[in-house]
Amino acid sequence: MMDSNPQNSAEQIETVCIVGSGNWGSAIATLVGRNCMRLDNCETRVNMWVYEEEVQVEDGSTQKLTDVINTKHENVKYLPGISLPSNVVAVPDLAEACEGATLLIFVLPHQFLPKLLPTIRQASHPSCRGVSLIKGLGKFN
Repeated sequence: MMDSNPQNSAEQIETVCIVGSGNWGSAIATLVGRNCMRLDNCETRVNMWVYEEEVQVEDGSTQKLTDVINTKHENVKYLPGISLPSNVVAVPDLAEACEGATLLIFVLPHQFLPKLLPTIRQASHPSCRGVSLIKGLGKFN
């Protein structure tokens, strides 16, 4: 009998999504992006969910943070001066970022999780796994 869980398959290709894009999330994205580029069992593209906000750029104008990250490959607000790999793609829509993900890496404040989890569950792969790099503890009812 064939096991329907793709995690048990040698042919499983990981689709990675980083949930969070602050200083810690962007720092982790540099490592995850590089590793996904070189590993055969990972999709090259790494989605990084970015809470959309406007940021001021060098010429004084404002742009969407996702646009800046995707063109400059740098999180100018939370990790300025550090280059992100070109395969790390900033995505402002959580469902789109998590679509089909087999591995989620959580790097956001713990208090945001309860509202995000229903969307993540709907969008990610049914056998998706998660890695928590979350700092902090919270009490949830």
